[in-house]
Amino acid sequence: MQWIRYKTSAQRRPRLAVRTEAGTYDLQASYERYRQAGEPAVRGLSAALQTASLRALLGLSGTESFLTSMRQNDERYAVALQIDDRTALLAPLHDPGRIIGIGLNYHDHAREIGQQAPPFPPLFAKWPNSINGPYGFIDLPSQSEAVDYEVELGIVIGARTRCVAPADALSAIFGYTVINDISARDLQFQTSQWLAGKICDGFAPMGPSITERRDLPSWAELTLKTWVNGELRQDGRTRDMIHDPASLVSYLSHLMTLDPGDIIASGTPAGVGMSRKPPCYLKAGDVVRASIAGLGILENRIRASTPKE
Repeated sequence: MQWIRYKTSAQRRPRLAVRTEAGTYDLQASYERYRQAGEPAVRGLSAALQTASLRALLGLSGTESFLTSMRQNDERYAVALQIDDRTALLAPLHDPGRIIGIGLNYHDHAREIGQQAPPFPPLFAKWPNSINGPYGFIDLPSQSEAVDYEVELGIVIGARTRCVAPADALSAIFGYTVINDISARDLQFQTSQWLAGKICDGFAPMGPSITERRDLPSWAELTLKTWVNGELRQDGRTRDMIHDPASLVSYLSHLMTLDPGDIIASGTPAGVGMSRKPPCYLKAGDVVRASIAGLGILENRIRASTPKE
């Protein structure tokens, strides 16, 4: 099952929905029908749906019966939905507690920048202000002239997790999504810490959905690609990861408690703009398509920065 967050011109607020092979269903309307049929209430679920917060929903207990009815396309409750993905879809998870970035996590990317495979995953952060929709504009920061793309497998945590072993860590993962870790390289390398180049507004396009882990046959057989104006720039495979998803979750869980709705941006394969000769960075008018086969495609247009009051 895939999770989406959407908003149409007829609605005042975003809403959550799910997709199965049989259709797309609005969760708030479906839960209202579920309750009208006499099914027991799930504490906190109405509030989570009214705010369209997948993070809040993941933190609840007792949702399985209702969500099973959605997975099974139960016509007694499931309220079908027809939307235009291009105009309606938003980032499926807009309020993560943490966005944890992983650097140098593909062998081919480490090689292209002349680095050894790191024994421990280099960490950086992005914050919720960087979340962008799957088709949103990416604004170039006025102080940067080196904005780059990085297609990444996004790992969404589904359960509170502390000190988990690698063998058990996959059970903490709710699902996977596509993230484009936009990076201002000149800001990133002004200091030894990368944060300045990662935290600009809109620098984490995400989506178009989150696919539940149970519905993804194998994280290791995914193909990641990026095109800029139709030119293929990145073409990698998740099996080239240095630290796989289970290892990342385990490692991070020994540093801090991971909570439902936390996101791990798990690194990018070779082909980034800074490694081209000469470097080739994004400019206003460019269109960036980032895809992971089986998970979806992001398509974002780059535009010049506009002064903000």
